[in-house]
Amino acid sequence: MTAVAADDVWAYGTVRRDQRLVHFDGTRWTTVPTVGPVDDSFPEVPLDAVPGRLFKGGDALYTYADGAWQTFALPEQVHIRDIDALAADDAYATGMRYPVDGGHPVTYHWDGTTWTLLEEVPVRAGTDTAKIAAESTDSVYVAGWADDGARPPIPSVAHWNGAEWRDVTGDLSALYVHAIAPDGRGGLWVTGSDQTEPTSSGPVFWHYDGTAWTEQDGATAPDGETRWPSYTFYDLAPADDAGSFWAVGHYTTPLDPRGDQDVHGLIERSTPSPAS
Repeated sequence: MTAVAADDVWAYGTVRRDQRLVHFDGTRWTTVPTVGPVDDSFPEVPLDAVPGRLFKGGDALYTYADGAWQTFALPEQVHIRDIDALAADDAYATGMRYPVDGGHPVTYHWDGTTWTLLEEVPVRAGTDTAKIAAESTDSVYVAGWADDGARPPIPSVAHWNGAEWRDVTGDLSALYVHAIAPDGRGGLWVTGSDQTEPTSSGPVFWHYDGTAWTEQDGATAPDGETRWPSYTFYDLAPADDAGSFWAVGHYTTPLDPRGDQDVHGLIERSTPSPAS
């Protein structure tokens, strides 16, 4: 799902084996014809919208404007995992040329007419790049992790300055990276599922200020599990203009006498503001 405004919201999903794209105009939802095959190789097909244009990923790159679709074919085994658009003529997409073992990350830029492949992202071999965050044309972050039997996972983050990539992973470690978001000042917030050894169960956020990483603990639920990683965040979004953000995910509660565990939705808001 992606939203430009309260009266411009898009959502994509499937009904049985048929894909569905719907749009909300502030009053009602309507179905919009889409193109390409049903993409069920991943649980989510990336969408992002800006005024005047919708972007869709998957096994090709699709753009929609003025009632018409434009399809940009991708090489075999290339799959787009995430898209972040700044404007109708300025968007970025990331994904992989699979398989991960032997493949490599790919990143594309949309200029209003076509998509152009950027130079290869300098991340550790075996890294699956699944997240991209664009703050400006000269500040774009790509993130992912390698999980090739290693324990814990090995995350990677790279930064595009408009001309070249730089590996900025630094001290970021032991994290399945599920969400990244610019902090509005050139830095980056990162979260997901912490896998620090010895095992940590708490909610964890990492902040990159352009030079170094700082790890920060999130809020714990009073009934949350404390014996293994039980907090996972899947998305981050700005909460105000001062640098605060929302985080959404889930947490688990302890095993009951039957050995069952419950999963609960979780929403957190950073406080005090990171800007302070």
